[in-house]
Amino acid sequence: MSNVTSHNQEPAGFAELLRSPLMLAFGALSLAFAPVLYAYLTQLWTREYYQFFPVAFASTLFLASLRTSQEPDFSGNMLRQSVRVSAILIAVASTIFGCLRSSPWLCYIGYSVLFTLLLDLWKEQDTRRRLLYLALPILMTVRPPLNLDERAVQRLQLITSRIASDFLNVMKIDHIREGNIIQPMTGVPLMVAEACSGVQSLFTVMFIAAAIGVYRQYSIVRTALLMSTAIFWALLMNVGRVLAIAVSQVRFNVDLTTGWKHDAVGYVAMGLAIPFLLSTDRFIQFIFGGIPDDPRRYDRINVFVLAWNWLFVVPEESPEAKKVASSKEATWSALTNGQRGMAIVVAAAVLLTAAPAWVLPGFFRSLPVPPPAIPAAPTPPEAVEAPAVGAASDNAADDQSEHRITVELSPDAATTLWVTV
Repeated sequence: MSNVTSHNQEPAGFAELLRSPLMLAFGALSLAFAPVLYAYLTQLWTREYYQFFPVAFASTLFLASLRTSQEPDFSGNMLRQSVRVSAILIAVASTIFGCLRSSPWLCYIGYSVLFTLLLDLWKEQDTRRRLLYLALPILMTVRPPLNLDERAVQRLQLITSRIASDFLNVMKIDHIREGNIIQPMTGVPLMVAEACSGVQSLFTVMFIAAAIGVYRQYSIVRTALLMSTAIFWALLMNVGRVLAIAVSQVRFNVDLTTGWKHDAVGYVAMGLAIPFLLSTDRFIQFIFGGIPDDPRRYDRINVFVLAWNWLFVVPEESPEAKKVASSKEATWSALTNGQRGMAIVVAAAVLLTAAPAWVLPGFFRSLPVPPPAIPAAPTPPEAVEAPAVGAASDNAADDQSEHRITVELSPDAATTLWVTV
């Protein structure tokens, strides 16, 4: 009897996670921005180094559903409330301007800001800590302006090819490097163009670092610090791939540039990047670990210790502190009817800013393609009467006078004229 009961409770627990207020809020937000998500994410999928975004959304929603409390908390100091209001205004302005410009990128910025704001309104069930740190994987899916991501990839490719060329010189493998192309004396040329894209990209390694941070519930500062070390490991990983392919081609006459062997080398390099990040995480824990500060042993509190622990350590609260913090929370059930109505009106108004994306071109509908320009018909040459024999000398004199005027008025034309002659 007990086995049957426990078996029936498992799907109910999963369904309860899906029906949590935070998941319902995410569903409403995503439904309102459905045209924006469709247009932006389909474009994002065409860039191989951003194809981690399905895992980013799935992991964030899964961890949020497991850790979230049942009710949002609208409490906060003046600074936090000001940041929330500013975030709403930025999201609304970005969404409206993006709809008017038919720009899914601007509208997606508004969606990401609202997504982050929702995570800030909910807390963890156990620690009563806000879920804001879970927004890092989603924020990584927002492309930077001015194609800075492509510039970073191209820069990393150039550095990779340069370092790989230096290692090949040390290994006494003759080759010629031209930009991102390494040409060994034997074999096909190696183009370092795919080493920094796809599953082996810098952005994928940074996402793995962000996933480690949010899974272990690190602070945003510590997770960002771990993500910054991913640049070094991605560079080392790509240099190792290029060296492995070049050495296999020159020394062992094995072609690893195409087919499943090329993909296997990339996945092995990515597999090595994960333990490197975990090792770096332990090193960061050793360097930036918490400093114990017991106020009972000192006359006053060390401000620097408090700032250090606030940046890099998530403090463990005592049951009494949790009880005091819970009494100060402004949860949904603690709000008055007027406050609830105001929150619903604001939420509805914010979601309605994405309504034009359902009908405007550039989202579900494609932008209108201008008709092809019809080339103009060539004008027939005008008939020129042949000058009379007697007037030939007069016309020549007139031409010479005209040329003299051109020489006097335009020095550049005069120079060109004399050079042509």
